[in-house]
Amino acid sequence: MIIVRFVCQAKFGQASEVVAGFKRSGEIVRTLVGPHVRARILTDLSGPFDTVVQEVEMESLTEWERLRTVIFSNPQFQEAEAALPGVIESGQTEYYTLEAAW
Repeated sequence: MIIVRFVCQAKFGQASEVVAGFKRSGEIVRTLVGPHVRARILTDLSGPFDTVVQEVEMESLTEWERLRTVIFSNPQFQEAEAALPGVIESGQTEYYTLEAAW
């Protein structure tokens, strides 16, 4: 199991707009890939202000790459994502292996 994390630094005071955008794109993703993919959106309680993280759990990097192609080529997803650059300062993608969960 892997976790793909999209870590975004929203412009000051605009984290809620990033969260709303992630929710919209998440609804589209759910229709494309089905309910078996687990995802969540996190906001900061410490560290840099206005940090928003979207996490997606996948079976493998191979599965992520397969679904990534489907997701990012979808016109509805592209439209939802097009609004985000105006409220995001910077971001990065992180990949983790899930070693244990409880």
